[in-house]
Amino acid sequence: MPDYTFYREVYLGEDIPEADFARMIRRAGAELDRMRAVYAVAPRPGLEEQTAWDMAACAVADAVYEFAQEDEVRGLTGVTVGSVSESYAAPPELCATTLALRAAHYRHEAGYYLQIGRWLPHA
Repeated sequence: MPDYTFYREVYLGEDIPEADFARMIRRAGAELDRMRAVYAVAPRPGLEEQTAWDMAACAVADAVYEFAQEDEVRGLTGVTVGSVSESYAAPPELCATTLALRAAHYRHEAGYYLQIGRWLPHA
């Protein structure tokens, strides 16, 4: 898995704070492992293999971080600004549709660096 220096200097990531990076990149690695178990996955032509995997991990980590931020905001249980008040909470579990859409988004993001499909073209 790539480190934070790779994320900032090679991938040029800007969203994930360093304190959260290790957790997000581990989640991204788990998503990439799941993709490899379900789909045929290989680096895109023209990319060095390790760089492709590291870039894909960073792309998925960014997506994981963004979803985590959304989930955190959704869990807000009370806000009052002037005369406007909001109170809501995230459900205890995400629904299957949300999980499937997130998995598709992770594949989309990784797809910039990896070929992901049921089959791969012959070289």
